[in-house]
Amino acid sequence: MKILALVFASRREGKSVTLQVTEELCGLLHARSAGAELEIVTMSELPVLSCVGCKTCFQEGFCPQDGADGMAALRQKLRDCDALIAATPVYMYSVSGWCKNFLDRCARWCHVFELLGKPCVALSVTGQTGAARACDYLSECLETMGCCVAARLPMQRQGEGLLVGSEEAQAALSEAAGKLLDAVRQPENYLSELAEAQFQALLRSFRSIETFRTLMGRRCPDEVDTFRQRGLMNCASLREALLKKGGSAT
Repeated sequence: MKILALVFASRREGKSVTLQVTEELCGLLHARSAGAELEIVTMSELPVLSCVGCKTCFQEGFCPQDGADGMAALRQKLRDCDALIAATPVYMYSVSGWCKNFLDRCARWCHVFELLGKPCVALSVTGQTGAARACDYLSECLETMGCCVAARLPMQRQGEGLLVGSEEAQAALSEAAGKLLDAVRQPENYLSELAEAQFQALLRSFRSIETFRTLMGRRCPDEVDTFRQRGLMNCASLREALLKKGGSAT
């Protein structure tokens, strides 16, 4: 089993707290899953350029910037892993710029459920406030890509809530590790209502686009073709699509 941890912070001397907490979670997973292969990637190792809004990914199925940064390699790592940890520090009450660049560059994945059934833990760390807000945003973006978010972990260094290093935080990390491994076995149990609502909206929209384009003798955007090629057009629900896929994130 391959577990990938994406830390949307830089790897620098005097590790960021976000990286430290991620390593702690990875240690718990390693102890519970003999033979698991764990990889931690920080954005300073695979830098990601910002999205320019050209919409080529939706229309043609590729990003023109993939050859200029680390995003192509990152996409492949995401496809190849069996489970994912996504961790961000909190910047201005939201995810970090590294994280936002990554999410923006994955916009097409929210229309084709590229990560359907991928078990995931969303983690955010802040010095004071904003951890819950950032974690919810990160989780919801991952869910609309098809990820099965097994746990949300908003953590902080001061104040109230899950304090880094506290007994409550340790218990939450342990519980999250257990849920992630459970989601590897039964990802369908962790599909969200948000993802289902996204699926239903796209299903209606893409069916209409396909019908109209066919009548007009015009080709469909790549996202519509991909949606059909993955069998999603013929599924009544996202859960059905996942079960047809085999109920697996691999």
